[in-house]
Amino acid sequence: MADGGVSSMILLVTSLLLSGAASVVLLESWGNVAEANADSASGKVADAETDISFSGDRSDVLLDTSGVDQEITLYFQNSGVRSLDKSSFSIFVDGVPSASTGAVTLYPTNGVWASNYVLEVTVTDPSFNYSDQDIATVTIVVQSTSVDGAKGTDSETAEVRLSV
Repeated sequence: MADGGVSSMILLVTSLLLSGAASVVLLESWGNVAEANADSASGKVADAETDISFSGDRSDVLLDTSGVDQEITLYFQNSGVRSLDKSSFSIFVDGVPSASTGAVTLYPTNGVWASNYVLEVTVTDPSFNYSDQDIATVTIVVQSTSVDGAKGTDSETAEVRLSV
């Protein structure tokens, strides 16, 4: 009888140790799931707080045809809550990725593309072959500055009328 009690006690202790180890693994896994969910939620909040809009008169966008390559001057307003990264944006004109020429100008000029601030960008591409009063489709893709490790993104597309 004493032998049966000792072996039962050994089995009980062993099963308790195994179940304790299993619960540690489960708790750690649950912590990883919760952390991934929090990261996903932070990214969704960042996207919701990031917004860009066209600024200025879209029916009268400056087209400069005097140089070797045509240049288009565009204005974009940060209409979101988060500051935007003025060095991390892309502009497409009629689907063509366009390079900005010269410096981008921020209004007001405090260095941070904060909410309601406007950025002036002049873009060019060798394939531009526009005339006065032509319509072009412009798309901008922006990224917010990092807040708590999360960056938001947004894009805006609109038709503009080019004026020489």
